[in-house]
Amino acid sequence: MKPINLLSLLNANRKLTPEVFSSYINHFDIKIKKSELEDLHSLVKEFLFNIKEVNILEKFYVGYTINQIGKEFDLLRFGDNNIINIELKKENTGDRIKEQLIKNKYYLGFLNKKILNFTYVAEEKKLFYLDESEKLTEVEISFLISELLEQQLMEIEDINKLFNPSNYLVSPFNSTEKFIDNKYFLTDHQENIKKSILKLNKKNEPTFISVEGNAGTGKTLLIYDIAKEFRNRSERVLIFHCGALNNGHLKLKSNYSWKITQSDNHINYNFKDYDLIILDETQRIGMDKIDKILLKAKETNAMYIFSYDFQQCLASWEIKRNIPQYIKEQVSPKHFKLTEKIRTNQEIASFIKNLFNLRSRNPNQEYPNIDVSYFTTSLAVTKEMEILKSQGWKIINFTPTRYSSNPYDEFYIGGNESSHQIIGQEFDKVVAVLDKHFFYGQDSKLSTQGWESEPYYHPTKMLFQMVTRARKKLHLIIYNNEAILKECLSILNSSKR
Repeated sequence: MKPINLLSLLNANRKLTPEVFSSYINHFDIKIKKSELEDLHSLVKEFLFNIKEVNILEKFYVGYTINQIGKEFDLLRFGDNNIINIELKKENTGDRIKEQLIKNKYYLGFLNKKILNFTYVAEEKKLFYLDESEKLTEVEISFLISELLEQQLMEIEDINKLFNPSNYLVSPFNSTEKFIDNKYFLTDHQENIKKSILKLNKKNEPTFISVEGNAGTGKTLLIYDIAKEFRNRSERVLIFHCGALNNGHLKLKSNYSWKITQSDNHINYNFKDYDLIILDETQRIGMDKIDKILLKAKETNAMYIFSYDFQQCLASWEIKRNIPQYIKEQVSPKHFKLTEKIRTNQEIASFIKNLFNLRSRNPNQEYPNIDVSYFTTSLAVTKEMEILKSQGWKIINFTPTRYSSNPYDEFYIGGNESSHQIIGQEFDKVVAVLDKHFFYGQDSKLSTQGWESEPYYHPTKMLFQMVTRARKKLHLIIYNNEAILKECLSILNSSKR
């Protein structure tokens, strides 16, 4: 995206044909509605009525949206020591003006500059300012003009490089304190689903809801935010996790008195004692347990949320029994699906997509944050993993089984979590190993072969679970598999051809 002179934008809108105007704003990567142009025209008129210094109209980013987060700013102007943000409104929206500016302050705050947040209401020709104590007051247009005149403009090569989406992604498990202290915001997509769910609580019969979301869509944050909303209203919340509890679960339990337990323990709880009961990672629960839970649930008037990601079934029987479909048949839950990827950055998401399907190639994508190393012995693999761990990388093991040994036991490192234990978590830098059993089939999709006996857990599904936990960097260790190394290098070098 490129900055533009606001007077130039308005002149172009007034004088150019629609075709040429569309081409002009595409050059700046601007998407703006007719009504927004009208509001902008009102603001610029106020500027020029008070001062003829047109340089205050220079270097504005119009309608910038943070990648993946979906957070949009109407007008941004960057200085060496501060950032000026101006939101445009046709009419006064009351408290929502303040709420929006507080969110803007949060998102811009990661740039470590003074933030000057304004809202201009076109119908009233009024300007509002959010001060450092988050008090909203009406100010004269001259105050904003003075700040624009004094701002020492900053040259920006690429505005997207200023905003790292991972800065805004809070996990209840990996950023527990921030989650508890409300130092995060839901995306509009998440917020809309939350509002719809909260409206469904009937109070006189059980309310069944299913929330589906693939890796990176913010499903875990959404359902835990809903749980926190209930708790803040002094309503009783119980969370069943369909798997092993992680450190984040234990911290929420011990430090903040959340009631979280494994789904195996459902027999120890009277469901009538709770207003909200959540089953997280429902795709992993057994058929006998879900039958007993549903039977108890139908005798209450609580709200039940079944949260799942069918792609993260880690065993073949989890796929076959299809618990989400079974729940749908038994209680017809109101269904919500998170579709917007917000956690993994675009680079990592693109690489993962291509890694699991060679036909999903993006030749324009560069991969500076994807590393690949190759070794021919398990000892070298484990040594490399230990070195990376000492450098702050997250080591994730393939889940071992109690019933047999598997080749990936060769590079198992004790003291590190397995693919089952990190479900719902995220880490800045992740390491994963691909051994000789991985290959690409005729359909160009990643799979495994050559096992003496069928693995208890699905290796490709476990690998997917591992790599989709990465927020900023991913390091693949290729163990004695030249064919896989060749394809990984082909993906990484595709933009260099």
